[in-house]
Amino acid sequence: MKNILCFIILTFSVSSFAQQKLALKDVDQNKLLKDIVYTNTSNEEITILYWFPEIYWEVLSAKDPKAFGPEVITQLKQMLGNKSIFIAISGKVSSASRTFESKEASYLRNNISATFNGKNYKPIPESKLSEELLMLNDYLKPMFAQMLGDMGAGMSVFYFEVTDNVGDNLLNPYGNTDFNLSLASTKATFHLPLPSLYKDAKCTNDGELFPANYEFCPYHGSKLVTQ
Repeated sequence: MKNILCFIILTFSVSSFAQQKLALKDVDQNKLLKDIVYTNTSNEEITILYWFPEIYWEVLSAKDPKAFGPEVITQLKQMLGNKSIFIAISGKVSSASRTFESKEASYLRNNISATFNGKNYKPIPESKLSEELLMLNDYLKPMFAQMLGDMGAGMSVFYFEVTDNVGDNLLNPYGNTDFNLSLASTKATFHLPLPSLYKDAKCTNDGELFPANYEFCPYHGSKLVTQ
């Protein structure tokens, strides 16, 4: 557990794909974050929804195996099992104090849900989480507060079990089925497979590169090719 917590702290200091998978060490971490983080600003409210699939930690380990060894990834996978981890932040900036006023954790829990293949899922109740996962939550919250101030202090961690009949996690970054994470009226769609895990597609007209989930060049209309 100690290794996991150190790893977490250091970590945070539309078509079928014909593209080639990238080696994990070659995945652009910034592009990956864009694929798994959704931000919405509406009516002065800010909502941020994070999905942290196992592949995210594996990419970090591949880039710096000395700091994040495979044994740490194994421990993290054992802790999560078939669960998916999400983080939600929602609130608004006070016009008077200029501080971020986050919504209550109970509001976030009552209004967050995931949808996969038309089926809705609610987060696992905290009473059913293991002591290790609860301890992980206790470390994540102050860490986000240090990173994002008042906004980070208002974050909540949720675990979902979106599984098939044999208990395997259906939220596969290399899968072919998009899924949604909703918080009240805000809906984030995570497009799978994640484009950042593949080589970019290339336009044959001018060689411009596009994310792997682009099938045609938006400027020329020509079919993109694998690099």
